[in-house]
Amino acid sequence: MRRIISAMLIILWAVSFSYADDEEIIYNLGIDPQTIDPAVNFALDGATVDLNIFEGLLRTNFNNRPEPGCAESWDVSPDGLKWTFHLRENLKWSDGVPLTASHFRDGILRLVDSHTGSAYATLGFFIRNAESFYNGKVQSADVGLYAPDDRTLVIELEHVNPLMLYFMAQPQFLPARMDIVNENPRGWAAHPETTISNGPFKLESWRHGPGGEISIVKNPYYWDSDSVKIDRVRMVLIGDGNTSLAAFKAGRVDYMTSVPSLMAPILLKRGEAVSEPTYTAYFYEFNTTRKPFDDARVRRAFTLAIDRKIITDKIVLGGNLPASGMICPNIPGRTDSEDFRTEGGELIPVSANVEEARRLMAEAGYPNGEGFPEVTYKYSSSSGKKLIPEVLQGMWKTALGVKVNLANEEWKVFLTTRRNGDFDMAESGWAMDYPDASNLLETFMSGSQNNSGKYSSPVFDSLMKKAQTESDRVKRINYMHEAEKILIDDMPAAPLYFYSAAVMKSPRVKGIYHSPTGIVYFRGAEILK
Repeated sequence: MRRIISAMLIILWAVSFSYADDEEIIYNLGIDPQTIDPAVNFALDGATVDLNIFEGLLRTNFNNRPEPGCAESWDVSPDGLKWTFHLRENLKWSDGVPLTASHFRDGILRLVDSHTGSAYATLGFFIRNAESFYNGKVQSADVGLYAPDDRTLVIELEHVNPLMLYFMAQPQFLPARMDIVNENPRGWAAHPETTISNGPFKLESWRHGPGGEISIVKNPYYWDSDSVKIDRVRMVLIGDGNTSLAAFKAGRVDYMTSVPSLMAPILLKRGEAVSEPTYTAYFYEFNTTRKPFDDARVRRAFTLAIDRKIITDKIVLGGNLPASGMICPNIPGRTDSEDFRTEGGELIPVSANVEEARRLMAEAGYPNGEGFPEVTYKYSSSSGKKLIPEVLQGMWKTALGVKVNLANEEWKVFLTTRRNGDFDMAESGWAMDYPDASNLLETFMSGSQNNSGKYSSPVFDSLMKKAQTESDRVKRINYMHEAEKILIDDMPAAPLYFYSAAVMKSPRVKGIYHSPTGIVYFRGAEILK
């Protein structure tokens, strides 16, 4: 039956989509984004669309480092608290309207305006008075953002930000057309006619749902349009891995960044796929405000009952590594040549420690699972990882004697469920936006919009706040090592594995850049004749 269903999906997909023409590339985005509003989006799929149709003051180069984007240069005051960005001449939006420094000011103000409801609002709190503005204590005019003329943006900081250039290349700091946004604050980015952008491409069409497609076309007003060699990228929405692979084999997809886990070893061995490490940690979160997961002993027991090596060696395959901490490898440590994960060492065992897990459960009042309430693990039916919850369910039953129910939800529904904290345990993960441990660790700070499990630790918060304001790199990294250890002790989330993407690329294309952050960039892509 499974083969028949897969075959039907392939046939339906083939009917819905044509082959690529000579000047376009077909990429499987996989999931239909909940939104592509840069200030509101908090998912990788939406960010991939955003960073192909918009551009910030800086952009990410093909070595995953920030480089000049809409700003051609910048100056920094001696104390590091005032940054002045100088925009390029004759910048324009995709509708031909001049792009000015005020548009960047508006975009960043939207991020830190509580009415926007951005999950990333705290990311902008390094800007002077941004947090006070978010909390309604000051007006927008008091925020350290100024546009003295059309080509100059001044940003004044609360404290030194060692990641300033990385931040300015992130989708949260993109410009905004408030004349359009104000007309439809919640829906402007859902329609091509109102999704006016400033990047190498612009939104042409968006057909929602499984089997749908997002089409982006070359933006003739982009300042670097001469370097864009293709006319169009069709981002198809094939959530099923087997269907996506079949479409690739049939020549109907040119590029995909995830293949079915059972096929990954074969495709990698044949050289048909390439394994690329990412800055992504896959884990599950506990709702720390609900019993029984308000008890750290229970959270640790559930974590120690899991054999991560079985998950990576038998389930997800494809070069993924069992997680030994929260922060994945390849993130710089105390120096650029050192690795944060190597410095931090193995904080949790990659194999199960059933004896300790049972001891903790007994200590918490649930010996052999006696008296333990029924709980539910929620996950996305679009994630492509449907087997993992079943394996976890079995491990918890065997090791702890507890019953865990499973509930899956469609992607957009699941994102809302998780963000609202409507779960006991929930599938989660984090693709780092830039190569720094703070990007993941800060999501567990009290009050963070990305802190779905509502974890709160004054000691952890204090360490992260010190890291945010510390200019000495060694001290800053040491604060984060201490913070990671507290997370592992308290276990608001249980690390499972560090993700490596199995990428497949058609020989007809080149120049597509798949960043370790998971973003796929097409501005350097070419089609081989």
